[in-house]
Amino acid sequence: MTSNSTESLNAVTKNARELPIFDLLEYMRTLLERWTNEKLLKVKGTFTFLGSKFNRELENNRTLSQKLRIIVRASTDHIHTVLDGVKLYIVCLENKKCSCGQFQLEELPCAQALTTLRHMNETYENYCSPNYTRESLLRTYEIPINPLPDESKWNAPQYILDEAVNPPTGDKRQPGRPQKERYKIYD
Repeated sequence: MTSNSTESLNAVTKNARELPIFDLLEYMRTLLERWTNEKLLKVKGTFTFLGSKFNRELENNRTLSQKLRIIVRASTDHIHTVLDGVKLYIVCLENKKCSCGQFQLEELPCAQALTTLRHMNETYENYCSPNYTRESLLRTYEIPINPLPDESKWNAPQYILDEAVNPPTGDKRQPGRPQKERYKIYD
């Protein structure tokens, strides 16, 4: 919904934008290679069920759930009413939803869901997104980003080698929003 990832990548590649296209792509490839390797090493150093970031978020929710004075009432096996002081929450463990909205948004049990799970003597593992598990993160970052061989070793068809690529022609529009044309009123 937002362009935060694009803006972050733009900020990191700011100095490389003026490079020729091949050098720019090589810069981007090495950047992604470095990031992937850093993430892989971080996941390999994690020995919890969830990745470190998600485990930290779950621990924050668990700490919050222990601080709250909550009463849990079961409506059915999967639907529970959680009363925190004057606030009422409805937790549906089967659909992994809570009326606070955090459980379904983050796909991690919120404080109310963790309290419900503790009340039922159940563990949280079955209620977390499988994408957050250590094994899933390892599979994500195990795909290598391979370097390109030297240009002399490329196997390109002759018709492509013969093609001349020229820079675009025409007037270059200035970046940003065009200025408004304002009319001066003379007295």
